[in-house]
Amino acid sequence: MHHHHGSYDTLLVLFSYIVAIAASYTVLDLVNRISTTSGSSRWLWLSFGACSMGMGIWSMHFVGMLAFSLPVPVAYHIPTVILSVLFAIAASFAALHIVGRSQPTIRRIVSGGILLAAGIVAMHYVGMEAMLIPIRYDDFYVGLSVLIALIAAITALWLSFYFRRDRAGKRGYIALKIGSALIMGAAVAGMHYVGMIAASFEMGGVSQFEGSGLILDQKWLAYFISGGTLFTLGLSLTGIFISNKFVSLDSEIEDKTAEIRSMNEELMELNDHLESLVKERTNELTHARDEAVRANLIKSQFLANMSHELRTPLNAIIGYSEMLMEEADEMGEQAFTDDLDKIRKAGTHLLMLINDILDISKIEAGKVELYYEQTSIADLMQEVIATVQPLIEGAGNTLRTLIAEGELEIDVTKLRQILLNLLSNAGKFTHAGNVRFEAYPEPSKGRSGYSFIIADSGIGMTAEQLKRLFQPFTQADASTTRKYGGTGLGLAISHRYLAMMGGHIQVTSEQGQGSTFKCWVPAGRREEV
Repeated sequence: MHHHHGSYDTLLVLFSYIVAIAASYTVLDLVNRISTTSGSSRWLWLSFGACSMGMGIWSMHFVGMLAFSLPVPVAYHIPTVILSVLFAIAASFAALHIVGRSQPTIRRIVSGGILLAAGIVAMHYVGMEAMLIPIRYDDFYVGLSVLIALIAAITALWLSFYFRRDRAGKRGYIALKIGSALIMGAAVAGMHYVGMIAASFEMGGVSQFEGSGLILDQKWLAYFISGGTLFTLGLSLTGIFISNKFVSLDSEIEDKTAEIRSMNEELMELNDHLESLVKERTNELTHARDEAVRANLIKSQFLANMSHELRTPLNAIIGYSEMLMEEADEMGEQAFTDDLDKIRKAGTHLLMLINDILDISKIEAGKVELYYEQTSIADLMQEVIATVQPLIEGAGNTLRTLIAEGELEIDVTKLRQILLNLLSNAGKFTHAGNVRFEAYPEPSKGRSGYSFIIADSGIGMTAEQLKRLFQPFTQADASTTRKYGGTGLGLAISHRYLAMMGGHIQVTSEQGQGSTFKCWVPAGRREEV
């Protein structure tokens, strides 16, 4: 029987190495994040890390297998492929659990490395068994691949522990981490390709799973797995980065809060008859409170300044998902199209939520600027109606409008955002009812201006709910959030924007009967009064 060692697609081999590097770099970040958590949060990060690390290692392995080609088509036994994935994830979980402890010893690092190496070796050779063609192995190269896996695993865990020990701010930290990822990636890839050298394939042989396998489009599937894995690892790194930033900011606020609590306890112990000392401690308390407020302001400023950093990766996710959807449509892969559409919709929804959070943060940080321009009220209303009409009518509602004539000098973008938010809420909280949108000229406190009315026949609100209507992150009650979604920021943002432009908003509502919002805006700039 003829034996064959096959050939490789150089580009796919390169892709497999890039995936190995990305997975290695993610592991170095993950271990640091896991070591700072505890309780249920730790188990969530462990599970997330095991999936990211395991899928990264497995993707490198499977892309490397798909880069390999024989003179005849080779089918794959899918249950065996899935089993190899589970080996990679399980081994990653065990290794992260050991090295993610507060003070892992050399013994634990070595034992974790042995477990990880065993998982990688099992993943590789189980994955090889998924190829429905008889394979013979060279014992020397098999042993060499196991040795490489063991050295690579122990080195990877030691490096991950090394980067945990307060080196984040030191010179050359990032370059050293990238260099370590390159070495780790080369070791993981080296183990795989040495293992492949150990294999020789019997042309014409029959596998035990013959007839139950699936012949894959190796090239395109490899590109898809590579792209998907790099996308997932990129999301993981982004999530870790944002999480670390918030942990750092929360830690600052907690420190300030603890400082205030400590000073307050001292103040109570001194007794009120020590007037001079009380006055001194009161001044210190006021200063500490100002520091806490300043820390909160810094957090808001950070969120406002992070607008580009948060929106750019999300826009990239949405854009790439749309590109991949087009490619999947051209390839006739409807299943991939549906999954990619879910990614796109989830990314768009997340971008809307982040936009709301960034808007309220910019308002609190005092970074909102107004851009006045002349606009036609009729044109503005027609544009808003065209945007919200499908949403309102999609819930079985009837939209009634009364368009006013005239012009305003105002920040058109912010006024449009206010009207869209109010009309979207009216459509969201009303089903098979009526929504009314109209405008008319009306002076207020000696100033000329216009009133915009948004009324609905929806669920309405109680007097208690109306009191906290314009508070950030607040909706009518918890059941409203669960049923209708949202962040509770839209009305708070609208209220702040109207106040900045010299306008105001009034609300009347009755539970079960609907709500009416009246927004008044001046016809010209506030400075012209």
